[in-house]
Amino acid sequence: MNREALIQWIEDHTEEMVRDFQALLRAPSVRSEDQSPGAPFGRGVREALDATLAMGERFGLNPRDFDGYACDMTIGDGAEMVASLSHIDVVPPGNDWSYPPFGAEIHDGFIYARGATDNKGATLASIYAIRALKELGVPLARRVRLIIGCDEESRWECMRYYMEKETERPVWGVSPDAGWPFIYGEKGIANLYLEKTIEPTDGVRVVWARGGERHNMVPDRAEALLNTPLQPNTSIEGVEWQPDPAGWRVVARGKSAHGSHPESGINAVTRLLRAIELLNLPDDEQWLQTVREWSESLDGAALGIAHADEASGALTSNLGVFDYDGKRVQCVFNIRYPVTWSLDALQERLQPTLERTGFVLSNVRHTPPVYIPPDTPFLQAILQVYQEETGDYGTQPATMGGGTYARTMPNLVAIGAAFEGDGEAHQANERISIESLKKLTRCYARIFERLANL
Repeated sequence: MNREALIQWIEDHTEEMVRDFQALLRAPSVRSEDQSPGAPFGRGVREALDATLAMGERFGLNPRDFDGYACDMTIGDGAEMVASLSHIDVVPPGNDWSYPPFGAEIHDGFIYARGATDNKGATLASIYAIRALKELGVPLARRVRLIIGCDEESRWECMRYYMEKETERPVWGVSPDAGWPFIYGEKGIANLYLEKTIEPTDGVRVVWARGGERHNMVPDRAEALLNTPLQPNTSIEGVEWQPDPAGWRVVARGKSAHGSHPESGINAVTRLLRAIELLNLPDDEQWLQTVREWSESLDGAALGIAHADEASGALTSNLGVFDYDGKRVQCVFNIRYPVTWSLDALQERLQPTLERTGFVLSNVRHTPPVYIPPDTPFLQAILQVYQEETGDYGTQPATMGGGTYARTMPNLVAIGAAFEGDGEAHQANERISIESLKKLTRCYARIFERLANL
């Protein structure tokens, strides 16, 4: 590939790329229940999918719509295919944004919006990368296919549906939804639904309590209602008491972060439960302390499931969703466990904790870990392109706790979706610079070309 021609092509199309990116970001593609034919994940996700398909049509990339679950677009005509898997759905915006989370405003060279780095920026850059390959006439021994899902942040129903309808699999490929130069191991992910029935007590009690919107986000807000007529006299950072016709409401604020890095956030549910615990409610409310201790234990030790290995490090635990309706408490813990461990071993470790506390494991949603040796030839090709394009020869391939579409098919690894200085995924003020978009497009185009001709 003529690198100088690629750089010039990207410069010539930057303004158009930014306009297309803003249109994609302004679609509020959070999964919702307003489903309809062709929109299984709601109107906002469908809007983002339509914007994506429109680009594919405009650029002649042969887009296909898989009934609103996913789409793909392909260039080349080889017998074999390499692929890139990304997604256009996003987590809820949360709170404390400086700019509208779906405004796609540009400030100091950065575009601010939910999904800027996770994962619309990488999707947009991938589309422009294969457009560049097509329009520059770059020879390709294999086809290059972009597969774009619409439910990655929730249940991955998109990829299950896509793989049922499309049976061809790539010889190898990438998921641009992580870090550079590539991620050769992803921890296992288990969403553990822990429940307990609570017998109502007389006197002052918690009427209801809740916090968190997604299992894979650190909750940045939680609240509860107590039936006391007197204002509770407790003081916890980030917690305030508000009068309510039925008593007093306690509102806790924290800091959101990705569920794979709970240490980067402040869990509002933890603050909420700590504030309530200081009231010394009846012993029947002991479950409050239990859940609070579990939520504080980011390595899973309080749950009895702490574990680590040399390849991927320690298990992480995030209490992502908490709900109590006065009769039943449910907690959803987002667990990222080491690549050499198993779900069966985790559940065996958990069982004594459940027996001791009276909680039950009502459901488990699980994706197993993935591991590809880093010296595999197609991974070394990715590394070489990254080093040539960035001049960074020090950053090494790694493993991570996050989960990407690299888990869905054999011979896939996750690669970077942003660069240093861009905003963190799942946090307020998520952002990506225009320069990063251009660099992503350049890196992806060269990686796709190398993988297609390897």
